[in-house]
Amino acid sequence: MTAVMEETRPVSVTAEDGSRTYTYPPTGEDLWSVTTIIGGTDSKPHIRKWYASQSAKWCIDNIDRLARVLAEEGRDAAVKLAAAEAERQRNLKSEAGVYVHDVQQALILWAASPGRTGADIALPTLPDHLQNAVYDLGGGKSAPLPEVVEWMVDGFLNFVSDFSPRFEASEMTVYNRELGYAGTLDHIMVLDGYAISAGTGPHGWDEAVPRPGGVLRLCGDTKTGKEPEGTWKEQLPPYRRATECLLPLGQLHPMPPTDAGVVLHLRPDYPGGYCLMLVSAGEDEAAWERFLKAASIFTERQEVKGKPGLAIRPLLADGTMRGVRLGDLAGEGYGRALAPLRKALGAAAELEDVARFTEADILEVKGVGPKLIGVIKGMLADYGLALAGGAPAIAEAA
Repeated sequence: MTAVMEETRPVSVTAEDGSRTYTYPPTGEDLWSVTTIIGGTDSKPHIRKWYASQSAKWCIDNIDRLARVLAEEGRDAAVKLAAAEAERQRNLKSEAGVYVHDVQQALILWAASPGRTGADIALPTLPDHLQNAVYDLGGGKSAPLPEVVEWMVDGFLNFVSDFSPRFEASEMTVYNRELGYAGTLDHIMVLDGYAISAGTGPHGWDEAVPRPGGVLRLCGDTKTGKEPEGTWKEQLPPYRRATECLLPLGQLHPMPPTDAGVVLHLRPDYPGGYCLMLVSAGEDEAAWERFLKAASIFTERQEVKGKPGLAIRPLLADGTMRGVRLGDLAGEGYGRALAPLRKALGAAAELEDVARFTEADILEVKGVGPKLIGVIKGMLADYGLALAGGAPAIAEAA
C-alpha cells in the first residue's frame, strides 16, 4: 500500500497537554505516539518538584518585581507571573531539545553523504533566544546548550570515525495502525563486520561479536541524559515492530526489518564522548510486552469517563427513589447542554421537569440551539423520558 501525504496535513500534532498524535495517511485517523503512550503510563514525580523549585527560585530572585505586581495588580496577577516562569523554562528546554535533535539529524546526513564530505550539510544555527539556554541532562544536572551541542558533536563524530556506520534512515515516521500507535525513530544504521551472540554476555545478555562479512542492521535511539532510564528500551521495540514507514516523498512503505535495537548515549564523561549499547533480545521482548500493556492501559483510559458513576439520592418518605437532577449529571457526557438548562431551571431541577416542555420551549432557552436539542433528547432518553407535546414555556416557568 502506498499513499502520498497531503502537503497541508501535518505528520504529527502536539496538543496543549503535550500529548502527540500522528495522522495515518490512507485514512486520516489519529494514532497515539509511542512517547505519549510511554509518558502517559510512567509516573514522573520529579516533574512536579521541578515546577515548584523553578517557581520558588524565580520568586526569590525577583522578589522586588513580584512585590510590585502584587501591590499594583493583585494576588492573582502575582501568582500567574510566578507560575508562568516555570512553564517558560520548560518550553525553553523543549526548544533546546528540538535543536539538539536537529543537530543530530544534520550529523547523520553528513555521515551518510558520499565520502562524508558533508559539503552541502551544515549544522542548524542556534536561535538567538537559545544562546543562553540551559539543557536538561537529567538527574538534576544541566549545562549551557552551546556546550551540550559541542560535546554531542564531538561524541557523534568519534562514533562515526570508530564504527563507520552506514545510515539507512533518519527521523523516519513509522506506523502500526492495527495496534494504534506511530512514532519517529532516530535512525537505522548498518554496522559491517559484526554479529550478535545470543545470551553469551554477562547477565545472560546478548553481545556484539566480530564476524568477517557480517552485517548488523540496528534501530537506534540517541540519548543525552545523565542516567539511563528503563523506558529507553521501551521506545525501540514499537519502532522495530511498526508495520509501515513514511518515505521522504510521502509514500508508505513496509517497515524494513532490523536485527536489534541500540542506544547511542552521548555524554562527555564517556571515553570519546559516546557509548553504543545493544538491547538484548530478551530485554527487547520484555520491553515490548511492557509497551503493549502500557498502550492497553493508556488507550482504555482515554475512553473512561472521569465520573465514577451515577449519583445516588436519598429516598422519599414513601420509600421511592427521587428523580435525577440536572446538577447530578455533570461528567456524564452531555457537555454544553447542561449549563443553559441549569441556568434556566436551577441545578436542583429534575429531568422530569425538563420533560414537561416541548422542543420549541427548549429552543427558547438562551444558549440552546438545534445542535443541543439532539443532546438533550438523548439525555432524556437515557433515563426513559422524552420532551412533551406542549407545556408552558420555560421562560414563564422560570
